[in-house]
Amino acid sequence: MIWIVVAVLLLLVLLVFTGRYFFLFTFKRWDKDYEWTDDTAPVVMIRDWDYFHRADRQAVEVESFDGLKLRGWFYDQGGKTTILFCHGYQGGPEELSGIAGRMAARGYNALLIYERAHSLSEGEYFTMGYRERLDIVKWIDCINARKPGGKVVLYGWSMGGASVMAALGEKLPENVVCAVEDCGYENLFDQLEHSTTLMLPKLPFRHFFTSVLSAYCRLFKGFPVRYPLSRGLENNRVPVLFIHGTADELVPYENLDKVYSACGSKKLRSSYMGAAHISSFGREPERYIAEMSAFIREYAGE
Repeated sequence: MIWIVVAVLLLLVLLVFTGRYFFLFTFKRWDKDYEWTDDTAPVVMIRDWDYFHRADRQAVEVESFDGLKLRGWFYDQGGKTTILFCHGYQGGPEELSGIAGRMAARGYNALLIYERAHSLSEGEYFTMGYRERLDIVKWIDCINARKPGGKVVLYGWSMGGASVMAALGEKLPENVVCAVEDCGYENLFDQLEHSTTLMLPKLPFRHFFTSVLSAYCRLFKGFPVRYPLSRGLENNRVPVLFIHGTADELVPYENLDKVYSACGSKKLRSSYMGAAHISSFGREPERYIAEMSAFIREYAGE
């Protein structure tokens, strides 16, 4: 009998260490210096170094619901509408500077944030949308304090897009007029299992290991992995533009149908043929900005 107990305990210890390994591999803090390369096949990005480092940008900071200092940059064009930009997994606001710069030329203010546990923002780990949705609420309050009486647009791609979708399920201020979501994943568990398949194709029992990670996160870190990020869309009142590249292998294109169908508000979808992950803007920048501008103008009234 004692050997059975010992064996069970050893198995539990092994599972905990396995869960911790995959947790650190997936969610640990990201402090790597950002590399300014615009084309890393198959990803195509367009960034705007001059816009991002504008002399008049304003450093901003909020405190998250769990006491973290989150930081970003505010770019004031003097307009009434501010776009909140949420970056992707292990990325930074620099990656969205190309879009923000083009929207600035159309008179829109921008807030480019560092997600929790990325670079200038505090946190030992991030959650790929679950806690970030509440951080977005704090950032909206920050915008409203700086631009009272103005309007707010939410924008995010990849992990940032998933965070925006989740945030739409929260009680948001009435001046949040619309959202733009690019290549976000519908379900975190499914996305992690798919990512494991891409990165560790020879790893057996991938569903089992993702389940171990899920249990570890729930038991030891207090957040769920089995969480549909699109849940926030069901009772959402905010109009949403959904964008996805048809050649996206990291977050499969099928996610577009799932999130679009889940959305209960006014909605529009746009597919970019042959675009890889976070590459729709890079492949067709003029079309991308035109569609995004038209959508925002319809609901912001500018």
